[in-house]
Amino acid sequence: MKLKSIPILASVALLSLAGCQQKSNESAAGVAKPELPISINAVMVSTIDHASDYMFAIGNGDMPKSDHDWYLVENSAYETMLGGRIIQFAGTGSNDAAWVADPEWKQLADQLTSLGEEGLKLAKARDSDQKKWMDLGNRLVDDCLACHQKFKPEIPSQGILHEATRRESEGKSAFGD
Repeated sequence: MKLKSIPILASVALLSLAGCQQKSNESAAGVAKPELPISINAVMVSTIDHASDYMFAIGNGDMPKSDHDWYLVENSAYETMLGGRIIQFAGTGSNDAAWVADPEWKQLADQLTSLGEEGLKLAKARDSDQKKWMDLGNRLVDDCLACHQKFKPEIPSQGILHEATRRESEGKSAFGD
């Protein structure tokens, strides 16, 4: 298996697990709703925080240099799209059920998916227009901040320094050497 397939396979596996986990969490119609085997917070840290790095990099002028780099951006867009859908299922976190029951949570999660879709279109087109990527990044930040302000005001977004972010903070490309 190629190394670059692992993030997509991991995301698909997570979504599959979400669909397979049937708990006593029932909808108003009495139908069991799937529940994530981890907290929504774990989903956000493992997907959205990391995925946003590559999309932000282009908006900051750090352009992909190869097809592999563009693949990283495409994969990030897929993870963002998938993350927006996955976080609409409650997980093991103490606040997860309340969050997913809130209509504003669903709206913000749907916006996250839409932003990922937009990023995917730009990445597939190999669009190097920094302004488009910066605009996308700004709207992604706005969506994340709106969610954190309402649902997790005590925890700022992008709280973990991922490899791509660390590299950028050192003046290096997020895409490697």
